[in-house]
Amino acid sequence: MSGKPSRPVSHEDLMRFLDGEATPEERTDIEMRLSASSELRREFAIFVSMKEEFQDLSFVSYDDDSVWNRIRTRITTPVGWMLTLAGFTGWLGYGIWVLVKSPTAMLVKLTTGAIVIGILVLLAQVILDRYREYGTDPYRNVHR
Repeated sequence: MSGKPSRPVSHEDLMRFLDGEATPEERTDIEMRLSASSELRREFAIFVSMKEEFQDLSFVSYDDDSVWNRIRTRITTPVGWMLTLAGFTGWLGYGIWVLVKSPTAMLVKLTTGAIVIGILVLLAQVILDRYREYGTDPYRNVHR
């Protein structure tokens, strides 16, 4: 070092050093500081670990065109939706029948119906928003 006061090593400096983008003078300075400071070595080890973790990320789609994926797509998914809709329709019909046949006051029936319909509308809106977002989600094909 040439006697001039040196500034502390920033995170950006450590990342440039790690990526091999630092100048030779900066490399020498950072190497000297790494050998002298255990705290800086700890931070550098964290950056090395993060870099390794990010390199393990893959943006490759894992949608292989196997026979089992085609079977699942053509049979199990529609059957699952049909069973879900049939069960929901049956449950809703039974709930309406119990509500209509119960001896409670009409005001209680209407407020209960309003609460249930409100919850169903909110649930449908959340499902619709998630479906729309899924089409434009830039991270949907990122797998670890």
